[in-house]
Amino acid sequence: MTALSQRAPRRPGGRGGQPPFVTTVIVNWNTVDLLDDCLASVAAEIPDGFTHQVVVVDNGSRDGSAEWLRTRHPDVTLIESPVNLGFCRANNLALRSSSSKFVLLINTDARLTPGSFQAMLDRLSDDPRAAIVGPRLVYGDGTFQRWTAGAPIGLRSMATYLFGLDRLGGRSLARQGLYLGRDTSESFQPGWVSSAVMLIRREALDEFGLLNDSIFVYMDDVDLCHRARAANWHVWYAADATAVHLMGASTKRVTGKASPEALRALNRWFVQTHGADRGRSLRALEVAGFGARIAAYGAVAAAAGAGFAATQARSAEARAQAAAHLAHLKLALEAIDVAD
Repeated sequence: MTALSQRAPRRPGGRGGQPPFVTTVIVNWNTVDLLDDCLASVAAEIPDGFTHQVVVVDNGSRDGSAEWLRTRHPDVTLIESPVNLGFCRANNLALRSSSSKFVLLINTDARLTPGSFQAMLDRLSDDPRAAIVGPRLVYGDGTFQRWTAGAPIGLRSMATYLFGLDRLGGRSLARQGLYLGRDTSESFQPGWVSSAVMLIRREALDEFGLLNDSIFVYMDDVDLCHRARAANWHVWYAADATAVHLMGASTKRVTGKASPEALRALNRWFVQTHGADRGRSLRALEVAGFGARIAAYGAVAAAAGAGFAATQARSAEARAQAAAHLAHLKLALEAIDVAD
């Protein structure tokens, strides 16, 4: 059992001993330089009159995050772990320590934009069976981030994604892949929304349970939304709410790129949820899909490589894409460890 320390805020979140209306939960791992902007964006979006508590769980950071929070943000409830507990266990520490009506999960590399919190809250208010709402996510330059939401993960949605049908097909197919195939101005009920920013109704969370402690990182949002829908609660994508997501700050500082654990986690979760037989079918789809992408990018690289400088640059990009999908194909062939 990991020893933890917790410091209560100077001011309680609620009044008269009542729990706060909303608790914001932030898990931090060596991203001290991102915390100020994240906290400021949340503070600016919580409407006046709402009681609000902020809980930051520091996951064994070595960059001075905890001391910085104690000095700069004494009203934040700080929970310190001497080790990295992973995303789910750290969030659950904060969730178990709070009892607010709503919970906002937000990554340190995410920023709320004006009106985003109210738009998500309105969605929960309009639908009494809405359990989870996620906003539209964009990169720092404002371009759409397609892994903001996606269809329920099954063989059909994976095939739609792997063979590019979500991007090449019509509007209906754009919502049927692993990720959204295109930006949309219409709110709808997807299979899952990203936990980079997620507003949750506490009543629903009490029914279908907290985040899955067995998941260290990745697939936590898919799993939570899957259990919400299985319990007849609704998951919403709020197209009228936008948040900035800088993407994978903690992971990229270690690896320099998105972690291959994302695909491993997907395959592991799929087998645990849908069984070994369907897991083998998924991996066959992955091999075919990534193989097709390698062939396509390889053809582009060969055709463009003999041209002028502009086409040679296109060839280099195509070769890089082919190499990335080759790495994905190799990961798809790995044995899936579901012992955990």
